[in-house]
Amino acid sequence: MAEPMRRWRLDDWIDLEAELADGVEVRADEREAVAAAVAGLDDAAARRAGVRAWWHMRRRERPGVGPGERFLQALAGVTAGIALVAMLGGGSAVLGMVDAARGGVNVVVFLGVVLGVQGLLLAVALGAVVLRRRGMIGFGLLPGLVARLARRMVGEAGVKWWDAVAGNSSGRAMLGWRLLRSTQVAALAFNLGVLGMLGGLVLARHVGFYWETTTEGAMRGVLEAVVRWLSAPWAAMLPEAVPDAAVIEGSRWLPGREVVLDPGPAEWWRFLLLATLVWGFLPRLLLWGWAWRAERREAERLDFQGRPHRALWRALRVVNLETDHDAPADGALVLDVGGAGFNAAALRPFLLRRLRVNPTAWLPVAVMDEGAEAEARRAIEKAPAGVVLLAEAWALSPPRMAALHSTIRRRCGADLPVRFLVANVAVDGQ
Repeated sequence: MAEPMRRWRLDDWIDLEAELADGVEVRADEREAVAAAVAGLDDAAARRAGVRAWWHMRRRERPGVGPGERFLQALAGVTAGIALVAMLGGGSAVLGMVDAARGGVNVVVFLGVVLGVQGLLLAVALGAVVLRRRGMIGFGLLPGLVARLARRMVGEAGVKWWDAVAGNSSGRAMLGWRLLRSTQVAALAFNLGVLGMLGGLVLARHVGFYWETTTEGAMRGVLEAVVRWLSAPWAAMLPEAVPDAAVIEGSRWLPGREVVLDPGPAEWWRFLLLATLVWGFLPRLLLWGWAWRAERREAERLDFQGRPHRALWRALRVVNLETDHDAPADGALVLDVGGAGFNAAALRPFLLRRLRVNPTAWLPVAVMDEGAEAEARRAIEKAPAGVVLLAEAWALSPPRMAALHSTIRRRCGADLPVRFLVANVAVDGQ
């Protein structure tokens, strides 16, 4: 039973780029498999299916751990290490807020350090997401650091695929989303450290909570507004986790006070736990899920338009024919005279705008010999708008074009529209 082809993943993309970096020789059986995989598909869909089928064959022939999996394993190790440091940092930050002389935690400092700084970092992360969606080059400071550490673990000499992946828009996006997920794991661990330490202080040390100010009422008004805003998601269901005006006023530290704080009040530690969970942990979890979904979405729409991918596609020599019986009225057959390797996707807009034809079939052939006659006739049946003869300017041979035109007329009739298009082709087929 044949092994099913899995979805494209980041490690597959890395392995593919590493394979192309070494140069590939396409075999006849691979061309046959690709031709079967792209039957009935056109343009970008055919290229995605064809490259996927070819890579599926190559991957089966090379079992073991590839460069993509090695990099992701290194990335997972770096992520775990940073997450551990972040968790310890979150716990240490809360522990450092305990005033030993007063026996309590300053809630204003807690909100500023734990939620204020996190909110700023989260805004920066969201800004990076927006810029990445608009094609931003680079991954940001922390994601870039994570990537560099992972590359060092693999070995800088062993990541020759890096420039190819990071230089491709789809590859850079997939890699960027994965790095963003790694940073969010560290942020989640930080919040877990905060929650764990705060819960431990409440249960084991019975700490109190206070706030202080040098003004009479301004700070109290600001604190009441902040508490009211932060507790909005749970205030109706858990009013006991919302410090009211009396609790806030009662926990104010007044100048000259020397007694150690009593434990609580409970409203404060419940509020701080829920605020950390709702405004610290949950947004990071949602951003991690967003990055996970975005990475999968980028993998689904890989276009394989990089220069190595176009060279591979030309080497596979795919013949792409429409199988839909409802052919478009402006459908045309394009004959790539001499098989120069023109980029079908790049020329399609020109054919639509200037020649007013829709290239529904593309045959990279020089002449219509007996072996290709049946195939060409099927293609012409799906091309009521006729045939476009496409040739390179530097290699144009008028006698050859005349002979091909005569052959088409003799076999397909005098009424079939035939157009000639002479173009230049670059090394990448454009």
